[in-house]
Amino acid sequence: MKRLVVASNMYNEIAQLPEWFSFAQEIADSGILIVDSGSNDGTIEFCKKQKNTVVVVNNTIRQEGYGPARTELRELAKKHFPDAHWIVYFDADERVEPSDFHKLRFLKDYLIDNYDVVAFPRIDWLDTSMTKMAKDYHVQPDWQARMSRLHAPVVYVRRLHEQITGYRNIYCNINSPKIHHFHRSAGKEKRDLVGKLCAKLHMEDTEFGHTYPEHHKEKLYRNLYISEGL
Repeated sequence: MKRLVVASNMYNEIAQLPEWFSFAQEIADSGILIVDSGSNDGTIEFCKKQKNTVVVVNNTIRQEGYGPARTELRELAKKHFPDAHWIVYFDADERVEPSDFHKLRFLKDYLIDNYDVVAFPRIDWLDTSMTKMAKDYHVQPDWQARMSRLHAPVVYVRRLHEQITGYRNIYCNINSPKIHHFHRSAGKEKRDLVGKLCAKLHMEDTEFGHTYPEHHKEKLYRNLYISEGL
């Protein structure tokens, strides 16, 4: 059996944590790694009470962006869970259904060695009851390259819309486990915070910022960030 670390960057996610840990603990046979940006709602305290969970508090994702934050999670996973073979990232507003757990275990244990990365189709739900999705994942699956081998020289780049370097091959299959994403059903305060952070990171990405387009609401969030900060 090849062991898996479930990792996440978090900030003020207390309302979602019981459900998130419920599924994460089912699949994290090596452990759970949380890097928190300084939550003040009890997120840090809740995470520290969970079994086989390591919590690190720093501001990497806000200062350097999603790419460096993902790479940092890989390095921390190797340090704190040396028995692990794989790492997988799930945000606090993302879930994997129990019906897909066996597929995830099959991939981590039996996927042939020349695949260093596994991409999962993500479904953006408009409601928590999962009755309506933003786009049909069969047509637009929103591939998320979230699982990678820890012994591979994988590095994430770009502050926003992170990309992967240093891998051999990415395994993509529409029948792989689905990431169920609930950001669109979050409250306005949470969505505004994420929007402002993304606008900030795009402005600051002088190396790769020109390689991805501006989101249709980015000007709004950029102005909010300039006037309100994070």
